[in-house]
Amino acid sequence: MVAFWLMPAREEREFFESLIDLLSVRFDAPRFEPHVTLFGGRDVQPDRAVQVLHELPVGEPIKLSIKRLTFSSEFTKTLFVEFRASAEAVALTSAIRSATGSKSDYQFSPHLSLVYKNLPPREKAEVAQSLKMPFEIAMCDAVKVITGNAGTSGPADVASWSTLAERRLTR
Repeated sequence: MVAFWLMPAREEREFFESLIDLLSVRFDAPRFEPHVTLFGGRDVQPDRAVQVLHELPVGEPIKLSIKRLTFSSEFTKTLFVEFRASAEAVALTSAIRSATGSKSDYQFSPHLSLVYKNLPPREKAEVAQSLKMPFEIAMCDAVKVITGNAGTSGPADVASWSTLAERRLTR
């Protein structure tokens, strides 16, 4: 599996890294880089993905407005920050999908996961209600191409992730 991750800018990245580290210790969960998955597919060739990454336009950072902090029953969305889909992020996702030629059915739903762990709903709700974001808009200024196991359902899948390439979106 190959995926394109939108990466938070320095200030936001540092905040999210600290929060992910704190929650990973609290819940004995895997650590991972804060990211927003733009697109992913099993049929994307790694070499082509890196080529597409280097062809992405450079300009302004992408701004993602925080909608809410919430949770789900999905392992990869245990507890997460949900964003409003900005026109820029949607356009970037569409451009990546088109350039890779992938037939993946991945649906862009902008979010940044904070912990990957199967937890009781009540515990997830309590943590979600207790957390406060220090900003309303997250700036993102880079895209990474990563590879790993198809589907993420446990710590071993998270550990399989590897960065193939990274590109800043800003000058």
